[in-house]
Amino acid sequence: MAEIKGIISAMLTPFTSDVGPVDYEWLPGYLRFLEAGGLHGVLTLGTTGEGPSMSMAERERVLDIVLASRGDLAVIAGTGCAALTETIALSNYALGRGADAVLVMPPYFIKGPSETGILSYFRALCDALPADAKVMLYNIPQVTGVPVTPAVIDGLLESHSAQFYGLKDSSGSWDNSKMLIERYPQLKVFTGSDRLIASALSGGAAGAITALSSAFPRVARAIYDAHHGGGDIAAAQARLTALRNQIDPVNTPPALKAALAWTSDLAETQVRLPLVPFSNEEAARLRDEYERLIG
Repeated sequence: MAEIKGIISAMLTPFTSDVGPVDYEWLPGYLRFLEAGGLHGVLTLGTTGEGPSMSMAERERVLDIVLASRGDLAVIAGTGCAALTETIALSNYALGRGADAVLVMPPYFIKGPSETGILSYFRALCDALPADAKVMLYNIPQVTGVPVTPAVIDGLLESHSAQFYGLKDSSGSWDNSKMLIERYPQLKVFTGSDRLIASALSGGAAGAITALSSAFPRVARAIYDAHHGGGDIAAAQARLTALRNQIDPVNTPPALKAALAWTSDLAETQVRLPLVPFSNEEAARLRDEYERLIG
């Protein structure tokens, strides 16, 4: 199993049109692009990958292709679903085919569930997985409406410490990420914010699982290299932050798919409804900023 560390792409999923099927043949070339960009691994079927907009069958086939074409990349599978039964099924599918870990968001359809209910959900998941499964919790309350709280983390560590491997904190709050890193040294904590990679690495995080590395892998990897090589980590972070500032969070997958037109040799790919493509004006502004930064 590959070590899970460093800069990990929250990778995109290609679609043939806004209502069309997944462009499965596009994926192997995309993985080579990410690997050539210096990334340590990929998260497939996450928020940036539009996983919740896909059927179970589509997600399983994407996992099959990613795992068959991974090269040296670590692979984390995004397997969180609204229904516990589907989360269990997809998690077992991913782990059974060689995923290094699963990343699971809390159940997001029921708003305002109790911490007891959320903890019981994660415990039931772990009970249904292999004893050596690596389970990571995904905190992105601005999307799910359900935070992963210390009470939930403490409870899962108490009952399933052998399986509870780590956390992805996409809250966007450095204070929250810092608390997680310091309070839970036994867990691998990753920031999910492009703006916080430098702070996270300097603060002891295992790495970053971020959206912009899916189209700008070298820009993201430069932060890691600066941190570990004694370079100008602030300058490297500033470049990625400047790109992030051009993209509204809702439009992240459309923006990154537009950016691949000039950061890679990959064929154009589409987002799936309800997302809509980046406008020509937005794409031009993002490209201008990229070319200004990269030279």
